[in-house]
Amino acid sequence: MKITLNSVSFRYNGDYVLKDVNAEFETGKIYVVVGKNGSGKTTLLKILAGLLEAEGEIFLDGSPADPFLLRKNVGYVFQNPSSQIIGATVEEDVAFSLEILGLDESEMRKRIKKVLELVGLSGLEKEDPLSLSGGQKQRLAIASMLARDTHFLALDEPVSMLDPPSQREIFQVLESLKNEGKGIILVTHELEYLDDMDFILHISNGTIDFCGSWEKFMEREFGDVEIPFKWKLWKKCGKINLWEDRYENSGNQRRRDTV
Repeated sequence: MKITLNSVSFRYNGDYVLKDVNAEFETGKIYVVVGKNGSGKTTLLKILAGLLEAEGEIFLDGSPADPFLLRKNVGYVFQNPSSQIIGATVEEDVAFSLEILGLDESEMRKRIKKVLELVGLSGLEKEDPLSLSGGQKQRLAIASMLARDTHFLALDEPVSMLDPPSQREIFQVLESLKNEGKGIILVTHELEYLDDMDFILHISNGTIDFCGSWEKFMEREFGDVEIPFKWKLWKKCGKINLWEDRYENSGNQRRRDTV
C-alpha cells in the first residue's frame, strides 16, 4: 500500500506550517522524519493519520483519500501518551482502540495479549494507566495502536521517555513490524538505536528538503540533527550492524564485542 502527498500544505491561523509537500510512503518500509522543533514534523504525521485536513491532494494506492480513510489505515501514536490513554486499566485502554472494529471478545483478548507482550507490559493488564511511569505509558500508547493492525503506524517521539535499552527494544519491535509488511513513519531525535530505517526525511521551514538513505543523508550538512557516533563509524567503515553479537565474514561467523 502507498500513501502519496501531492502539493500538500497546512496552516494554523493563516500561517503555513507545511507548504507544497510532495512525498510517498509505502508499507514494508521505515521512514524517519527529522528537523528542528516547529519545522512541521508533527503536523505531517497528523495529516498522514487523518487527524488534520490539509490543502492539496492525498492518495491511497492511487485513489483519493479523505481523513476518514486515512484514519482507517494509519494508526497514530501521540508525543504525549497521556493524550490517548483513557481506559481504567491497561487492558481496557487497549480494548477501547479495538471496540470500533467490531471484533468479538476472543479476538480482542488475543490481540491485547499479543501487543502487551510485544511492548513489555505483560503482567500489568489490571494496572491503572495513571500509575504507570512515563515510559510505560509510551509503551501502552504504542500497544493500543498496534492492536488495531493498521497498514501504517505514525509515531511522534514514541521513545522520548524511555531509557536507552528500552528505546532499542521498542525500535526492534518497529523493525519487526516493518518485516511483517507494515509501514512505519517515525518522528524521533533518538537515532542511536534505529538500525533498519529505509528513508530519512528532513523538514525545514515547512518543506521536505531531503528524502533518501542514511548514507546520502550523511553526505549533507544538517545543523539541526545530531548525528549518532555509530553512524559516523558506519560512514568510515562501511555499514555493519554494530549492535549484533555476531557477523558473517567470508562464510564464517566470528564473535566480536558490541560497541
